[in-house]
Formats: sequence, C-alpha cells, structure tokens
Amino acid sequence: MSDKNEAGETPEAQVKTAIVRVRVSPKSRKGLVVGWMDDGALKVKVLAAPEGGRANIELLRVLAEELRIPVRHVSLESGSSSTIKILKIQGLDDEEVRRRINK
Repeated sequence: MSDKNEAGETPEAQVKTAIVRVRVSPKSRKGLVVGWMDDGALKVKVLAAPEGGRANIELLRVLAEELRIPVRHVSLESGSSSTIKILKIQGLDDEEVRRRINK
C-alpha cells in the first residue's frame, strides 16, 4: 500500500505551512501583535530584550497565542539577530494566518 493519497501527494505535502515576514519591536511595554504593515510585514511587540534569544522565544509565544496554535508549530527560519524575521507556521496557510490576525 502506498503512502500517497488520490492526488498522489504524500501526507507531508498535505500539511499547510505559512511563511510570515515579521518586524519585531523588543523591549516594549506589552507583548502583542500590532498588525500588518504597508510593506506586508507583521509587526509584533515583545517585552524581552534582544539578548540571548529571549526576544525570539517571546516572539514565537506571542504569535502562537494570537493564532491560537501550539508554540511548537511556529519556528524561526531566518533573522535571529535582526528585527526583520522570517517565521514558518505549520498547520495554517497564509490566508488563514491573515484571517486570524485581522479578526
């Protein structure tokens, strides 16, 4: 028996994944998702300072909470030492991410 469905896709190919460009503002008064910027990036404020990866960890937590998904479904793909980051979100597609954030 094959691990492919009727469309010939493997189970891994069926998993939804979104890629989101994020602009992070560390050392803010409150951790929250601000919203979409004109350049298409998602602005997120975090309490943590950008030291020892703490702001990155908080970013993943804040975004997962906003999207109502487990933190393990959000990963940092690039930009670990930059204010502009690329995140991968498993289980949601780009459209669903925008819908959940736009409320």
